[in-house]
Amino acid sequence: MEAKHATDCAPWREGIDPVAARNVAGAIDELAEFPVLDATVLRVIALCDDQESTAADLVDALEQDATFAANLLRFSNSAARAHPIRAKTIRQAVMLVGRRALRRLALEAATYRFLERSRGNGRASCGQMHLHAITVAIGAAAAAEEAQVAGDTVHLAGLLHDVGKLVLPEVFGEDACDALAREFPAGSERVLAERERFGIDHAQCGALLAERWGLPAEVASIIAWHHGGATGVGAPNAEIACVQLSDNVAGMLSGNEADHALLEVSLDRLGLTSDVLDVLAEQIANPEQRGGGEAGRLAQRVAELERLSQTDDLTGLANRRHWLQTTRTALIEQGGGAILICDVDNFKAVNERHGMAAGDLVLAEIGRILSVHGHAGRLGGDEFAVLVPGNLEEAVQAAQRIMAQVGEVFEAGSGPKVDLSLGCAAAPTHGTELADLLEAADVALLDAKRAGRSRAMIAGAELRGGDLAA
Repeated sequence: MEAKHATDCAPWREGIDPVAARNVAGAIDELAEFPVLDATVLRVIALCDDQESTAADLVDALEQDATFAANLLRFSNSAARAHPIRAKTIRQAVMLVGRRALRRLALEAATYRFLERSRGNGRASCGQMHLHAITVAIGAAAAAEEAQVAGDTVHLAGLLHDVGKLVLPEVFGEDACDALAREFPAGSERVLAERERFGIDHAQCGALLAERWGLPAEVASIIAWHHGGATGVGAPNAEIACVQLSDNVAGMLSGNEADHALLEVSLDRLGLTSDVLDVLAEQIANPEQRGGGEAGRLAQRVAELERLSQTDDLTGLANRRHWLQTTRTALIEQGGGAILICDVDNFKAVNERHGMAAGDLVLAEIGRILSVHGHAGRLGGDEFAVLVPGNLEEAVQAAQRIMAQVGEVFEAGSGPKVDLSLGCAAAPTHGTELADLLEAADVALLDAKRAGRSRAMIAGAELRGGDLAA
């Protein structure tokens, strides 16, 4: 099986559990009946893209829909937009902002109203989606401008990046989703928790919904990847990186800690430095923030937070952020290495049968075993990763020893029966960048879990008795 690298956007569908996809299909069908982009918005977009259309054509199209025209004016003059245009009539709005800005303004107004009135908006699991959507869209467009990337697709994807948060509560219950959101407020930890509990995360749900709405594949892909994909550090292209970067900035302005690993990856993909964070913050900050405060200190804040906690409290291993950062540096300095991603099979059943304390002991013991074989870290939940120095053959041997040691420690008896699934990828066979290796290892891990309990796979090849079986 060919390794899936982080430059390929297609694999986001492959990471969705088939059962979870069937579970959410009904909710997606229901939401598809209420598309965010109605006929008036589509008409305005078409006219803005048509170089032969006139300002009078745009005014006429907007005035044909009195409700949308009123909403457009109300939104364009509101503080929610960060930079109100102060227009009194549709004609003034058309003349003041120009075609490109009007195109985006129409999209923002439609999305704002759609999300503001959506069921669940304002709850813990959704947050103030209508406000966050506008913030991320404006920031993503600004990031695109800084990186000299085409901005229209980025802007639309930024508006819709979180629509999957409307899907999960419909399927798994508002209370369950709210509880998860309070435990994991944002970022990669949130989507990891969603995938563990529901088999699917809100980014994947959002991409499926975007497809049902008939939006471009590029938009669906950006939505699917806005938290870094399956590994949490994937930025397959610059358009995706723009939304990831803006989402991080918006989160920091709201008081959340940045996803430092994904922030670093997205900045690198765009060829930008952390100084751009202050530029984006100035673009998207609300009036109270603009001109100082948080909007002027994000780059400094990121630098300070980089020096904070590096260790997972439960296992003593490197936490996700620190492991990703140090592993990325080590791969460059060592000129290679191999990545093992390890996942405890049916860990939820261990907690349910033996209790949370026993589950914590299992994770701590697995962490101890993994630490012997390389630079180990806890990515989140029951998922771990190890950087194994050396080549693919040495990584194969490490995987076999890990599985044997776990089997010995958790042999059948009164205690928990524990099995691991492992996925492995090595440089340069499966790529040279950390995102590439994690992506390939994660695909191999999925293959291992589908094959059955206690398996290890290398890019589609199973490990058997120390040998590689195709």
